[in-house]
Amino acid sequence: MSPATPIVILGAPLIELSTIDSTNIYAMAQIKEGLAKSGSCFRADYQTHGKGQHGRIWESNKGQNLLCSYILELKELEPHKKWEPKDQIGFSAAIALGIRAFFDAHTKGDTRIKRPNDIYWRDRKAGGILIENLLRGTEWTWSVIGIGININQTAFSPDAPNPVSLKQITGRDWEILSLQEALSKALTNSIIDWLKNGETKTLQHLDQHVIELGHQ
Repeated sequence: MSPATPIVILGAPLIELSTIDSTNIYAMAQIKEGLAKSGSCFRADYQTHGKGQHGRIWESNKGQNLLCSYILELKELEPHKKWEPKDQIGFSAAIALGIRAFFDAHTKGDTRIKRPNDIYWRDRKAGGILIENLLRGTEWTWSVIGIGININQTAFSPDAPNPVSLKQITGRDWEILSLQEALSKALTNSIIDWLKNGETKTLQHLDQHVIELGHQ
């Protein structure tokens, strides 16, 4: 497979989970037990211990938001390439760009990325990303892409950092499974763009959508 014509599909199969500790924990266990299929998406209605950045808990009401983890085996992208930890920089940027594009398509604008892994609408946090990677020696083998996006929730904990949901922005309820499919397509397209265009262009694209808000 040539980098010019990459083949990658995220979101198939889609595994539905009702209540789980964390989709990232579940996905990582599937990989370590040899049960994982690259491209799979694990979606939960509720997480008892959703994982955020720096050990934080991702707070979400049951059935109201997009809570999911995608898994990707790197050799599926380019079988003959040795993927290294440094390649994760462009990959992480591509994931953020894909989620931004997904959310922006439904808000009609004003969606930005706050480094390292937050999705903002104007100055309010709409979602977060937690990417966890597996190495075999010095080779990057698997990635777990954890995503939490506020969709229909309108009441949040006072401790949440200035949150906002898609419903609050648009004034309407959204069907979660349809949004999951749209997110999968957006991520797939963004990863393909990264493979075709390379890290430098991907990071330049990221810079166009970054917002600086200080510590939130």
